[in-house]
Amino acid sequence: MEAVGTPTDSSSARDRKTRKILADAEKRDDAADVRDVESDERAEAADLQAFLDVNEKYSGHGERRAAALDRTSAKSDREASADDRAELAHRDDADAAVTEDDAAK
Repeated sequence: MEAVGTPTDSSSARDRKTRKILADAEKRDDAADVRDVESDERAEAADLQAFLDVNEKYSGHGERRAAALDRTSAKSDREASADDRAELAHRDDADAAVTEDDAAK
């Protein structure tokens, strides 16, 4: 039986944290994809309505602006997901370097 606080326990905790970070990043990416599709559909619908209604003044600016803001939010989510993944990669590289130094001793 291993004592509490052994490298296995810390590795297991780190693995759980890594899986959670990756799962959260994936959820943000999925939400960003949905927002992109919905914003494109809203902008297209506003343009189509304005195009087909020849008696009205174009009123799609608000919808197009909202769609653009959604795309910006989606981009921010993707950047945050990428940053999380990059941080995990850097952490894994640093851990590997420490392990190699310990093995060389």
